[in-house]
Amino acid sequence: MSRSVLFLSYLFPPRGGAGVQRALKFAKYLPQFGWRPLVVANGGSAADFVTTQQDPTLLKDLPEGSVVEYTRLSPAEDRTYRRHQSKARQRLAATDPMGWWVGPAVRTGLELVQKHAPAAIFVTMSPFTAAEAGIRLKARTGLPLVFDLRDPWALDETRIYPTAWHARRDWRAMGRALGAADLVIMNTPRSAEAAAKAFPLAPGGRMIHLTNGFDPEDFSRGAVVPPAAPGVLRIVHTGMFHSELARVWDDLYARRGWMNKLKSARRPINLWSRTPRYLAEAMGRAVGSGAIPAGKVELVLVGELTASDRELIETGPAGSMTTLLGYRTHEESVGWVKSADLLFLPNHTPLDGGPALVVPGKTYEYLGSGRPVLSMGPAGDMSDFVERCRAGFCVKGDDVAAAADVLARAYAAKVAGSALIEPDVAAIAAFERRALAQRLAGVLDEVVQRPAGGT
Repeated sequence: MSRSVLFLSYLFPPRGGAGVQRALKFAKYLPQFGWRPLVVANGGSAADFVTTQQDPTLLKDLPEGSVVEYTRLSPAEDRTYRRHQSKARQRLAATDPMGWWVGPAVRTGLELVQKHAPAAIFVTMSPFTAAEAGIRLKARTGLPLVFDLRDPWALDETRIYPTAWHARRDWRAMGRALGAADLVIMNTPRSAEAAAKAFPLAPGGRMIHLTNGFDPEDFSRGAVVPPAAPGVLRIVHTGMFHSELARVWDDLYARRGWMNKLKSARRPINLWSRTPRYLAEAMGRAVGSGAIPAGKVELVLVGELTASDRELIETGPAGSMTTLLGYRTHEESVGWVKSADLLFLPNHTPLDGGPALVVPGKTYEYLGSGRPVLSMGPAGDMSDFVERCRAGFCVKGDDVAAAADVLARAYAAKVAGSALIEPDVAAIAAFERRALAQRLAGVLDEVVQRPAGGT
C-alpha cells in the first residue's frame, strides 16, 4: 500500500549545491518503497546567504508523478521576509534568519494535506527554523512528525554565536524541537549519540542515525572530463571550503576587537584543516623533496570558492599546481571525481581531542566512486567510514608530512600502473542512496503504525 508523506525541504532543485542532494535522493527513491513525498520547497526568495547556484539538471532525478510545491509569499509574508533581512533582525536570530519561511511552508503544507491526506510529516533541515513549521503542522493535523538533521544544529562545533545568549537560545530551540518530534534522524552515528545525551525526547520518541550517501546512477551518467596529462597525479576536491570562517576563528582565539570578546563557540576547533592549506603544504613538500617531479601533480578544485579561498590557494605553495573550476553541475562534478587519482577529503579538527560530529557530504560520493581518498581530519565518523571501506588513507588534518607521504605513494602507484587501494565493495554499498531510502521508508512505516504517545 502506498502512502504519502508531507516532505518539507527548504533547499531543493532547481537550486544546486550539496544541500539539496539528501532530499532529492529521498524523493527519487522513497516511492519504490511505498512512500510518495509531497515536497514543500522554498520558492519565495533565494537571497538567504546559502547558495545562489542553480542546477536544473537535478530535476531529472524525480520520478514521474512527483509532487513538488514551491512556496510563494503573500503580501503579508513578503513584509515578514523583508523585516527579517534587516541586520538587527539577523543578529538577533539565534538559530538562523530563515524564520520568515515558516508561514509560507505551513500554508503550502496544509494545502497539500487537504489534497493528498499524507500519513506523516518529514522536515529535513537546515535551515533549522523549519522545525517550527513542522511543529505547527503537527498541531494542526495530528500527524506524526519526523525531523531529519543534515547537520547537528546547536551541536555543530563549527558555529560561532554572536554572544553566549544566542548560544543558549539556539540550544533551547533545538531541545524544544527534538522534544516535539516522534522521530529524530541525525546524519552520523556520533551526532546521534551526542544529541541523545544532550536532549530529552518526547514520550515514545526515538532517535536514530541515517547517513548521507551516493547514487550509483550518478556515476553511470557523469560528464566526461579531460583526463590528467600522462604521468601527472591528479588530486580532486569537490564542494566548498571555509577559509573565510577559519580567519574568523583566528580572530576569536586572539580576541581581536570587542565583538570577539562577546562571541561564543561550543567547542574550540582548527577550521584550517577543512581548507586546502595543509594539502597545499604537503604538495609543496612532496615536489620540493623530489618525491614527485615538478609539473607532475595537479589539484583540481570543483565548487564555489570565496575570495578568501582563492587568496589562500593562489598565494600558497601549490598555487601554480592548482586549477580552479568554480561551480559545476552535479554531473560534471561527478565526472571530475571519476577522473581523480586521489580525492581530497578535509574536515575541521576539534582541539579538545574529541571526534568531529560532522561528516562532509562529499565523503559518500567519494566512497561510491571507488577512487582513492586522502582523508585529512580528526578521529570520527569520516575517518571511520574511509577505513571501514578500505577506501584510502587517513591522516590528521594538519599532518603535512604524513599527507606528503601519501602523495608520494599515490604518484609512485600511478607511474607503476598499480592499484593504490582495494575497496570493500560490500561496506561501500551500505551508503547507496536507494538502500538509505529503504531504511527511511521502514522507519516511516513504524512511525505511522505506532499509537500516539506509544513506544
